[in-house]
Amino acid sequence: MDIIIVHDRLSAHPSHDEMDTILEVNQVRRALRQLGHQVHTSTFTLNLPLMERRLRESGAHMVFNLVETQKGSRLLFVAPALFESLGIDYTGGSSVGMMLSSDKLEAKRLMTTSGIPTPEWASSGDRKCLESLIRYPVIIKPVAEEASVGINDDSVIQKPSMTLIEQLLEDKKKDIFVERYVEGREFNISILPIDGKPTVLPPAEMIFSDFPQGKPRITGYKAKWDEQSWEYRHTNRTFEIQHLDRSNVDEVVQVSIACWELFGAKGYVRVDLRLDSENRPYVLEVNLNPCITADSGFVAAAQAYGLSYTALIDRIIRG
Repeated sequence: MDIIIVHDRLSAHPSHDEMDTILEVNQVRRALRQLGHQVHTSTFTLNLPLMERRLRESGAHMVFNLVETQKGSRLLFVAPALFESLGIDYTGGSSVGMMLSSDKLEAKRLMTTSGIPTPEWASSGDRKCLESLIRYPVIIKPVAEEASVGINDDSVIQKPSMTLIEQLLEDKKKDIFVERYVEGREFNISILPIDGKPTVLPPAEMIFSDFPQGKPRITGYKAKWDEQSWEYRHTNRTFEIQHLDRSNVDEVVQVSIACWELFGAKGYVRVDLRLDSENRPYVLEVNLNPCITADSGFVAAAQAYGLSYTALIDRIIRG
């Protein structure tokens, strides 16, 4: 089969996460070729007539969608929307799912309406919500960024004040919101369709090793991407879940499946959750088309399930 990998164009000064995308493209291309497919590549552009011409000229039967940033994540839905309009099969989340999940405020509203637990939040102008939030530690997050962009230790505020939070939210240069910080265990749940059914891969827990007292236990940008950082070296993944009842694990899995269904029931998905002190789950984010470089969390979960990298790529294109 002819497959075209469509991916982001690097900026003039690419960041760690951008460079990871190029590594991802190379690894996916290698796996597809090992599976016997003809592979083309193309950067994605918002010049849609040009993009349509590139796709038609490639003669590809399928798009492997690795478009991971467009104006942050606000326009990620444009790529799958184009593929849908052209009637070309593609991997990953649908245009509707991408549109709903990549704006974190819209995603949280939808989850709340659907009965999926997510930490309380507020954006600029939500004074009533802010008043209830500042009784707790909070975390400041970008509305439309993926890959933990903009998340660091300063994002967590242990003793917020109304004045401070309002000042932060009123900064017109920053598209951010405030969320209750759930101090607890963090889990990543990866979901991969196998034979048309959502299959939950082995749950992973993020372990914050030797974090000093007072340092937020978060998977921030450094922990994800900066291999030279202390945070990267001390934030580790494990599939050996300890001191947790089977019922709690089952609840986390069911909540994750509900997220997969809510955001379109298409493609491969990673759900990031936290359990509070009473082991109640709270969904932090739903990631459609999560990173699939060989050292990523999703690939680690697939390997724990028994899939090689090439076998995983095969499952993804089979849907």
